[in-house]
Formats: sequence, C-alpha cells, structure tokens
Amino acid sequence: MKYKLFISANQKELKDERFAIKEVITSNTTLRGFFDVFLFEDLPAKGKSAVSTYLKNVSNSDVYICVVANIYGDKGKDGLSATEREFRHFLKSKSSTEILAFIKGSSSEDKKRDIDTRNFVKEIRTSFIYKRFRNIDDLKTQVLNSLISFLDDKGEFSRMAFDKTVRKDLDYDAIDEKAVKDFLQNRAVKLKVAVPKISVKNFLTNTLKIVKKQDGDLYPTNTAVLFFGKDPSEHISHHEIRIARFKGVDRMETIDSQEIKGHIYKMLDAVEAFFKRNTRLANKIVEFKRVDIPEYPFEAVREAIINAMAHRDYTRRGAPIMVSIFDDRVEVRNPGGLLPGLNIKKLEGNHATRNEAICNIFHETMDMERFGTGIGKMKRQMDSHGLAMPKFSEEGDYFVVKFYGPGDKILDLVPSIPEGRQTDLKEMGLNDRQIETLRLMVNDKKIITNELYQKMHKVSRRTALRDLQGLVESRQIKPKGVGKGTKYYV
Repeated sequence: MKYKLFISANQKELKDERFAIKEVITSNTTLRGFFDVFLFEDLPAKGKSAVSTYLKNVSNSDVYICVVANIYGDKGKDGLSATEREFRHFLKSKSSTEILAFIKGSSSEDKKRDIDTRNFVKEIRTSFIYKRFRNIDDLKTQVLNSLISFLDDKGEFSRMAFDKTVRKDLDYDAIDEKAVKDFLQNRAVKLKVAVPKISVKNFLTNTLKIVKKQDGDLYPTNTAVLFFGKDPSEHISHHEIRIARFKGVDRMETIDSQEIKGHIYKMLDAVEAFFKRNTRLANKIVEFKRVDIPEYPFEAVREAIINAMAHRDYTRRGAPIMVSIFDDRVEVRNPGGLLPGLNIKKLEGNHATRNEAICNIFHETMDMERFGTGIGKMKRQMDSHGLAMPKFSEEGDYFVVKFYGPGDKILDLVPSIPEGRQTDLKEMGLNDRQIETLRLMVNDKKIITNELYQKMHKVSRRTALRDLQGLVESRQIKPKGVGKGTKYYV
C-alpha cells in the first residue's frame, strides 16, 4: 500500500521548499516505495478548475504537509489563501488526520509575518505538533524524520522484516543440520572457542532464534532458510549472486560469468574462487623476497558482498546481488537503496539495516561488526593496498560500491603488500645467484638457460645445473625441453 501525500505551501514564496520536500521522498528508495507525492506544479495544463483539482487531491491524501513562512497569499472569495483552504479541507474531509506542519523561522520572527499568516500559525501551534526550520537543508531533515516516524507508527518497518518472517509453508525438515554443524565448526575456529555442546535445534531456536515454535511445531524463518536451508533458492528464488568478468570497461562482452546460489557462506567461497581466477596476481622480487601482488584486496570486496547480503531488500523479487569485474574496476550492486535517515555522504559510523536477524548471524562469526564499521574497513583495506578509496552511490534502486584497480601500475603496489604475501627466498635456502636470477626472470621476464646462467655468474655447468634444479624443486621456476636445449621459465 502507498500513502498519498499532499504538499501545501505558498507557491511563490516557498517554491524551493515545495520541490525540496518532493526530492526528499523521490530520491530515497524506501520512502519512494511508501509515498505518492502530489505537487500542483507537476500537473499538466487542463481546462478544469485549479481549486477543484487540488481540493480533490487533498481529499484523497493520507498525509498533508503544510509549510508556512511570512506571506499569507492571495485570498479567494472565502477569504482564505490556497494553503489555509487546503488545510481546512483536509481537516474536514478526514476523520483521522496526519498533518505535518513546518514553520520557517524562529518564534521571535512570528511578529514579522502577515497578520493572516500569524493567525494561521497560531491555529497550527495550538492544535498540532509542528517543527520549525531555518533553511532548506533543515526542512529536508525535519520532513525525513517526520515521515520515518509516521511509517514507524503505522508499523510499516516491522512489516518489512523479511528476515524474521516465519515460513509456515515449510517445517523443520527444510533445515540442513549438516550445514548448521559446519557453521558451528567454522565459527569455533574463527572465534578460537570450542564447538558448543548443544543440539542443532536448541542452537537455532534459543541461541540464533531463527527457528520458531508455534502450536507445538517448529518453523524456520527466512533467515534460517538463507543460512541453513536444504535448498535456499527453491524457497527464496531471488537469493542469488550473479558475478561476471567483462572485457574492457563496459558490459558489451562477457568473458566469464556464474550464477551463485545456496548457503550464504558457500556463496562467499564461490565468489572468492571466481574473483581470484578473473583478477590478476602479479609477482615481483624485492630485495630477497618474492612478493605476490593481487590486483585488489579481496577482503574489501568480500566486505561489500557481506554488506549486500545483510542489507539488501529481500522483498524485491527478481533482483539478485550483482558483482561485475571490469578492466579498471569492480562493482558490487545491492538491490534496495539506503534506509531512511542514512546519508550517502555520511555512511561511515552509521548503522541501520532491514535485516536484523541476518546481521546478527554475521555478528556471531565476527564477519560484521555492530557499529557500522564496514565502510571504514573497505576504505582502509583499499588504502593499505595502495588503491583509491571505494566510491559509494545510489543508482536507481541499487546501492553500489565501486573499487578502482591499479590498471597497468599493479607492480607499484609492492610497498603495500602485507607480510603474508611475501616469501623470504633466503629462508627457503636459495643463494644470492639464485635470487638474482629469479629477479631477472620475474621482474624482467627473462628466459634462462644453463649456458646463460654460467655466463651471468661465472660458474661451472655443474654448479649452474645444481642452482637451476634448486629453483625448480622450490617451485619458483619450471623447465621446458631436455638436455642442453632446456629453457627455464617462471
């Protein structure tokens, strides 16, 4: 159900304010899904009476927003301005009213208003809850907060709780207990704790609280199906991640693609495997260490995907999470925009979710923290990798995260690579000749033969063969050919 909302204010004096209120609603995916906005300026030219048209829309509205400033406006035959006429008509036509009133300026400025405006403001102040605002940004914030409160009072947000919905069409048999046991084992390893001595049913009903007992029977919630269902996609068809590697910087040509379904954690593993086979891993010898240089820090991308799973709008059927890999960037698209109250420019440190139960399980395994730190984590991981900050945006009904890669400068990322991706060649037992040869092969793409090795290091054929065989055995290079014609490659 959508609520019809009528915006009423002096068209000349408050033109910008009128359009600002509409923008608050139309630019927010969630509010846009709840409200249809009537603004007189949007009507096409018609032969009908303007008064009868806007009064008819007043009568059909569920929410009336009234904005008052200084100028009362032209009076009609009834002695009322259009704004006050709309106000009174709404009061008269509705048995239960939802009037949101906003007055521009402080109470000390009331004496500067038209006498008729002062009387109108006095009536609003004595009969309704109202808010004052100083400027348009202030008004937009007040309107946003008021509409959130309205929806909350109507119970709309609780009705949106897809993750807590009990699936009475299923029973406990829909749960894959092996998946739960795997989860408990992985959780114990990650948290460095013992696997709890608790039955699967007890864990799901009393610890995670995602299986509910009703009328003596156990039923899974949608969250239980997503994490531990025998076939999650059979019961939630849009629970899917579509991932693709495209040629170039647009979606004209696909190189590789995959539709990933199943338990959430297995989906993450499948995404990681696809991602790593479709992004580059460069190598370089720095001093006496061999360094592996991934094109992107997968931890940052994984954080974006976990956030998408946790915060997506599961009521939007036919809209999977989309992961796109281009030559210059990676994009993660999450169906459903930001919740009311969140600002795309001020996401870091702010936390809100549509899916509290899903988030709670990610909190259980420390894949997600409770304090809105995911944005900061993505930024830090990209920065420590030597890459630009990720970009966050709303595009249509999707929340989008874009990670920009190093392009041809992937080898410049070496100083940022953590110790875990560095191999100490001396600790492997390689000598200085072997390390210098490996540096030429990795950094300068040299192909080495025994004869060339002898000339480079002024050693005998036997010593060269022993050194090269040591590099082969340590899996740093591989031979091709036989005898004197053998060539060695990285």
